[in-house]
Amino acid sequence: MRGLCAAADAVVERADALFALTVAWLGAVAALLSLQMVLVFTHRPWLDEWQALQIALQSPSLADLLANLKYEGHPPLWYLLLRAAAVVTGPYGALAATAAVLAAVTQGAILFACPFSRAERLLLGSHCVMLFEFLTLSRSLTLGVAVLVLATALRRSRWAWAGIALLPMCDFLFGALSCVLVVLQWRDDRLWRPGVALWLASAALAAWTVIPAPDTVPALEHRGAVLDGFDYLRRAGLLLVPLQWGEHGPVWNGSVPLRLGGLLGILFFVFAFVQLRGDRLGQWLFWSFVGLTFVFTVAVYPLAARHLMLIALLLVLLVWRRAGDGVPPTGGFRTWLLAGAGCGMFVAAWNCAVPFDTADAAARAITRHGLADRHWMAFPESRAQGVSALTGITFERPQGRCMQTFVRWNFHPRLRDARQLAAYLDQEIAARGRFYLLSELPLATVLPPGTLRPIASIPAGYDDQEYHLFVIGPDRPESRVRLPLCVTDQRPLARMPLIPG
Repeated sequence: MRGLCAAADAVVERADALFALTVAWLGAVAALLSLQMVLVFTHRPWLDEWQALQIALQSPSLADLLANLKYEGHPPLWYLLLRAAAVVTGPYGALAATAAVLAAVTQGAILFACPFSRAERLLLGSHCVMLFEFLTLSRSLTLGVAVLVLATALRRSRWAWAGIALLPMCDFLFGALSCVLVVLQWRDDRLWRPGVALWLASAALAAWTVIPAPDTVPALEHRGAVLDGFDYLRRAGLLLVPLQWGEHGPVWNGSVPLRLGGLLGILFFVFAFVQLRGDRLGQWLFWSFVGLTFVFTVAVYPLAARHLMLIALLLVLLVWRRAGDGVPPTGGFRTWLLAGAGCGMFVAAWNCAVPFDTADAAARAITRHGLADRHWMAFPESRAQGVSALTGITFERPQGRCMQTFVRWNFHPRLRDARQLAAYLDQEIAARGRFYLLSELPLATVLPPGTLRPIASIPAGYDDQEYHLFVIGPDRPESRVRLPLCVTDQRPLARMPLIPG
């Protein structure tokens, strides 16, 4: 380990010597920012990103937006930003434009306001967690990370309190991180009463907006405390080596290669303990946040790897503050930055070659076959988000007897496997005739030939989500069923549906 750290130190020191030249430094900065913009503007959104855009733009009023968010568990700030951006860019440019602005601001704060050396700042900006997970995918995480980094960069200014106050309006986890910043401001003797009052008011408003509706159901189900706890540790391995892998190659939302996630998760927490050694308050705040995410995972809702990556960001910001106080990063921290930047470059190259999601290809297949005006069903119910956003097609919710564009999380179908789905489809064919199904499952290999006929299969992108299109009941007359919308108060996403080429 010492040899590895020494090698990383040598690499960083040589890079620092190179970047002492202004031309080399500005060239490296321009290259990183250009790569970031390429990733943002070539990114193909996945279902969570489409869901946020749909809710933001299809809610007729602010009151309707807040009502829809009662089923999401997110405060409104991200959705309001998308709503405002769409006025300038149109509906299909809002995600990328918002992410691009936030990414530029965040990378600028890292590259020009972080107290690390120039090489370390470039490594941090290139780190897979920062470059791709936080600043390429357009989610409320993108907004929260931008605000959190800016609040850290402005820690000695009262403007930091503007960021601290905004954090609870980004997400619950950022609300918890705002508490961390308030405690750190107290330690630095920088509490400001108006700022504290603004933060408390924002937190109270954010809490009110996320009170769930009485009929809300979780999007994901618990597997039990033991399994959820083990999955938490496995996903935490990505904090040490942020390279997500599946059975056949790189897969977003995958796990560490060679199934070493649990071991690497333990090693990451040991690494974090060593990095914060000598900072008792920093240790207490870090482990309190880790504990919160663990308890939330096993007791409330299973957090994904992208949420746990905020633990790594908290570690970075605590080391950032220590560096600002004259304690430079360790060789181990430099090694971690170097490894993360290597993963970032690999993932960036992969995403320049492979689309993140292939909903646009599925949408083109539907329109190419002249089926955009037919009765469609989606299984699972959220699988069709991107296709619906790009075409304007509404999809039936299985067993829900209603049509949807975005998902309102107030119903769970009781279909668990292909056998149950086959029985349900047979029942629906008898009752209504021929209709159409979009699914992530290759059902042609498991359902009887008379039940369905394949239309097209779209290979998965980096998110590992395939699209399979089927005719259900191909020998029956066309269905004449007309079902109501699951969410009645909504407006179309666009007057003319648009499918990017």
